[in-house]
Amino acid sequence: MLRPDAIIGLLQHYGYAFLFVIAFIEGPIVTVLAAFLAAQRYFNIYVVYGVVIVADLAGDLLYYAVGRFGRMSAFEKLANYVGFSPERFHKLETYFMDHGAKAMFYAKYTQTGFVALPAAGAARMPIGPFLFYNAIATFPKSLALTVLGYFFGYAYSRIDSYFERASLILVFAGIFAGGYFVMRHFRHSEA
Repeated sequence: MLRPDAIIGLLQHYGYAFLFVIAFIEGPIVTVLAAFLAAQRYFNIYVVYGVVIVADLAGDLLYYAVGRFGRMSAFEKLANYVGFSPERFHKLETYFMDHGAKAMFYAKYTQTGFVALPAAGAARMPIGPFLFYNAIATFPKSLALTVLGYFFGYAYSRIDSYFERASLILVFAGIFAGGYFVMRHFRHSEA
């Protein structure tokens, strides 16, 4: 992971093209840094917002494609290795058909997209709803990060540390909640 100071230097040197690439790869701090630079007149704030949204959605599509097209190879081998039976795979497909919006919002706001987005692809969630729900979650998230960076970007080091802490808390909360629901499901299925 690049340090925020290094990202700022690279953004100033390479501009919007680098913003797209780094926003595609890196986390929310990139949006804050680019908006901070927009406040200093290096970038246009509206272009920053648009580039970040397109890069975020492009990254989500890549994760989706990994799950969708890698399903028959690595994903299913891994699933078999951890005991993820075809019946459970069918339940995953059903879940994404019934609750895809919730899963996408959860993934966007807890930084767990690396798990949920390929799972959506592997579950064959239709691409239209996948993009729609991701876009609906991406617009306000990117807007909030852009506004934060524009007005408070000078504190980017502190903001970055808050993002790291919040991400860890949300990941652990997600693991805890997931474990709770799995245990609850197994108790109900045994009864």
